[in-house]
Amino acid sequence: MSKPLCILFCLLVLPSVLVAQAVVQFPKKVYDFGEVSEAADSVSCVFDVVNAGDRPLHIEGVYVSCGCTSVTHSHEAISPGEKGAVYVSFFPKDLDGRYLKSIYVYTNTSPRKNVVRIKAKVVPKKDN
Repeated sequence: MSKPLCILFCLLVLPSVLVAQAVVQFPKKVYDFGEVSEAADSVSCVFDVVNAGDRPLHIEGVYVSCGCTSVTHSHEAISPGEKGAVYVSFFPKDLDGRYLKSIYVYTNTSPRKNVVRIKAKVVPKKDN
């Protein structure tokens, strides 16, 4: 390949390589459990994690803002156009009132930190 063709090739191909990246999307960013009895062991939901980019998406870590919430997530790479999941459980025992909890999802995207939330209104257990 001649030098001018090589330069032209680099100018045309290099920018597309530099902008190729994973892009994270959450179709639903807030899950509302509604009213939950404090007598319930737990309530759970799933947040879909969609890769809208053109490189594999990796969930590097998921953290919660409170001990009343636990999470786990897909550990395999999420291919472009595919989806993974973040699984959330909320434990209302001994709680009362309205709750808004944040779940921090770190990915290989820009920005790295993404936030989804759960909401619940914990009501006292009914004595019979």
